[in-house]
Amino acid sequence: MGWRSLNGERRTVTSSVQRGDHAIARGQWALALRHYQKANRHAVTVAQAGQGDQDQAVLGSVYYNLAELHVKAGNISMAWLAALNACQVYSPLDPAAAQPTAVASCLTGGRLAEERIAQSTDARSRYVLLSAGLGREFGPQALHVNVGGGALDGITDASEAVERIGDPAIRTYQELVRHGHCYTDADITRTRRRITQARTILGA
Repeated sequence: MGWRSLNGERRTVTSSVQRGDHAIARGQWALALRHYQKANRHAVTVAQAGQGDQDQAVLGSVYYNLAELHVKAGNISMAWLAALNACQVYSPLDPAAAQPTAVASCLTGGRLAEERIAQSTDARSRYVLLSAGLGREFGPQALHVNVGGGALDGITDASEAVERIGDPAIRTYQELVRHGHCYTDADITRTRRRITQARTILGA
């Protein structure tokens, strides 16, 4: 793919996301979903060209927002898969590799490193919540999938995902707040709320 056509693909991603965000602001969830699905198709093309981490990060954000839009549409399976894809895109960009104890040393890489850690962590906490919802709806085998590399970190039990993925996500944000510059206690609270909600769903 040529430089000009690749930039054209990027512009299509940007315009589709903007239209999707405008639809979200108006509460037009179905329209927003269509715009984001278009953005996703083009963002995948750009990311596959392998020209930079930023293109990967854009794709991760599109998947992340798609997860929420599928929730609004009532399709938990597609929401879970979009959340899984977001995690898989963000994970290689995370210098801390989802390890809370590595956060402080990684922050010497500046604000971009901090942002990448947070993006991955936020996606992982949403994935945990959606895994709980999927498990409640479809039973304990729900995460046993052969799509996109399978369940995150090879964890196919939703309760185990809460402990092995969710709790480290909370601790990662605690480390970001303690050692970083961009995040606050509100981010810890949001993440803890998701993990608590996941536990509640699985205990219901």
